[in-house]
Order: sequence, then C-alpha cells, then structure tokens
Amino acid sequence: MTTYELITTFVGPVCGLIGWLAGRRIRRNETIKALQTTIDMLVEKNKELYDEIMRLRKENDNLRDDAVKRDNKIASLELQIEQLKK
Repeated sequence: MTTYELITTFVGPVCGLIGWLAGRRIRRNETIKALQTTIDMLVEKNKELYDEIMRLRKENDNLRDDAVKRDNKIASLELQIEQLKK
C-alpha cells in the first residue's frame, strides 16, 4: 500500500469521525445552552409568581383584618341596638 493509498483510505473516515465528534459536542453545548435559557426563564417566571403570591397574601391579610374589624363593629352596633330597644 502506497502512502497516497494509505492517506486516502484513512484520512476520509478519520476526518469524518473528527467532524462528527466536534459536531456532537457543538450540538450538546447548544442543547445545554437552550436548556439553561429555559431554566433561567422558568426561574424568572417563578420569581414573578412568588412575588405576586406574596402581594396577594398581604392583601388577603389586610382584607381579613378589615373583616374582623367590621364584624366587631357590627356586633357592637347590634349590642347598642338591643340596649336602645330596652
């Protein structure tokens, strides 16, 4: 086998293998980048939802406090009405 035959026989498949391995690595890196982007987007959305939940919880607590105050005032007014009826 001459040097030329040796080179033409093995260089093609070796270059193909190297290209496939490099392409595989690039594809894997692109996949990892896409996954990281998706994870970052989900984390940001989760943070926004968490902030919204915290805001709604505070609002709910304020409404609950207002309802307790209103119920106490109603009870007080009902007691005054009962006293006035006597």
